[in-house]
Amino acid sequence: MEISEFEKKRAANLIWNGAENYDIEPGFRVFDSEGHADLYWNSIVGAVHKHYDWKKLEDFYLTFHEKTDQTAYESLFWIAMENCTFEREKELRPVFPYLRREYAKHQLKSLEGSFALEDSAGQRVLAIMHGHFRRALGENESLPDIVDVKLLNDIEVNGDLDTDQVIDKIADTLETYFTYRRPGSQKPAPKRSVSPFSLLFTRRRKGHTGDMGPIRRLAFGYGEHLSEYGSEVLDQSRLSVAFARYSAQTDEGLKEYITNYFGKPLYDEQQVRRIEKEYCFGNHTDVHLHFTDGAYDEDMLKSGFAGKMRKQAVEQAKENEAAFQENIAKYRVTILRLTNRIRNSMLMHMDSQVVKSNAGRLDTSLIWRGLELDDDRIFRKVLPGDNGNLSVDILLDASTSQVHRQPIVAAQGYMIAESLTRCGIPVRVYSFCSMNGYTVVNLFRDYQEVKKNRNIFRYFTTGANRDGLAIRLAAGMIEKNDAEHRLLIVLSDCQPNDVVKVRSSSGTYQDYAGQTGVEDTAAEVHRARMEGITVLCVFTGDDKSLPSVQRIYGRHFARIRKLDLFADTVGSMLQTCLRNI
Repeated sequence: MEISEFEKKRAANLIWNGAENYDIEPGFRVFDSEGHADLYWNSIVGAVHKHYDWKKLEDFYLTFHEKTDQTAYESLFWIAMENCTFEREKELRPVFPYLRREYAKHQLKSLEGSFALEDSAGQRVLAIMHGHFRRALGENESLPDIVDVKLLNDIEVNGDLDTDQVIDKIADTLETYFTYRRPGSQKPAPKRSVSPFSLLFTRRRKGHTGDMGPIRRLAFGYGEHLSEYGSEVLDQSRLSVAFARYSAQTDEGLKEYITNYFGKPLYDEQQVRRIEKEYCFGNHTDVHLHFTDGAYDEDMLKSGFAGKMRKQAVEQAKENEAAFQENIAKYRVTILRLTNRIRNSMLMHMDSQVVKSNAGRLDTSLIWRGLELDDDRIFRKVLPGDNGNLSVDILLDASTSQVHRQPIVAAQGYMIAESLTRCGIPVRVYSFCSMNGYTVVNLFRDYQEVKKNRNIFRYFTTGANRDGLAIRLAAGMIEKNDAEHRLLIVLSDCQPNDVVKVRSSSGTYQDYAGQTGVEDTAAEVHRARMEGITVLCVFTGDDKSLPSVQRIYGRHFARIRKLDLFADTVGSMLQTCLRNI
């Protein structure tokens, strides 16, 4: 079975959310039979990271490797971990019981007719899975005879045990009922009555170890084992969407979660609905919007996971500014150089007016006026065009793929905004990301707020990025200003990727990722340019995304490789832009 990179990223996001920790490297991810990331199981895997010592569990898990019926041991291990982890999480996250019930219903339906007496050890594990999820639905009294109730009782590990106790319990269960032995164990094989299932289960399948791979079939789906093979390194700079939509039982709950996570809304609900109607159509039909300036109160910081992330955003702002201060001398030089490049370009290329003056360049044709009319305005002076006929919007990609570049992107956005401000050009700066079906626009400063460039250091990354919708929104806001010339500068790594799929006219769905996301973003950039908006990109990504940035922005992008080159690179790009205005 082939699993797309999008689904692998989505699984990682679910694990990060379940763990409430974006620094972990998920070594195990779960997918369904169609290759989609499994919501419930990946959430459980994440919660395992939160409650137990993953390294100890991983070391124990590797003792199954190349054992007889390895996949059966792995399946039973995860049934045990699901049970004890669920017991710990059900009070912390009320959504877990709901997710478990829904998964159990689906699982039982898919298991119907799967328990014929066949020569397959996996049947016994399927029976345990069947009994386990019947109990999850409160159907303990109607377990089929095929379920080994004693084994089921032992494998459903209690949530009160710590990591070492959980490992001992699982190992004891496998040693009691199967041929598994821990390394160094001298325990003899158990003497017990023989059942047809135990005979089937302990039979070694011919060539079974040759079929093992990073992705293999388990009782509850397909598990991807990365750490065991070391053939794939998970890039944690990828998006890390917190799937809070499943932890909010109502739309109001989700709105509250988004508000606590990102900040109070700038607009009331009626205004947002109007904006959504205006912009969320076509490829973005199912998306909602949240506009904020990051304002929050202390109660919001106490609102569970969302509050915790708001605290992290506040701390990130301090880190961004501290990183800027560490290199303040270089940054000041860069700002000065960029300011001069912009100012010189404006003098040369913006509309200007030549007027008579009492100072400036002497106009010999006017000397007679000084002699005959006592008029001292015999000089010519060039007045630059009114800066009010130019506006600049700076849009920062704030998705998790930028997580390792937060201080750098914040500094870049600040330097561009500060340079433009010193030239008297109206600037507006905001970021965008996507989470749980919402595209979030975070405003740092508006055109008239010339003293708020420091707010750009509030930049922090999380979630996914729906670049096409962000460009569409930015263009729509820009069209409402009165400037004659309008410029949009996007700082992005050009990896559009969001969990809300694109719905076609035929009713089918496509992932908003890869080429689909790139083409959608390119179309929105083209549409903005057709409306008279000049769109440029400061590319913050790596080499593999170069084809994407070229497809989206054509030649109108700049890539910054060193801080020393920032002023010249961005300055040249802006000069070219101003020359063509």
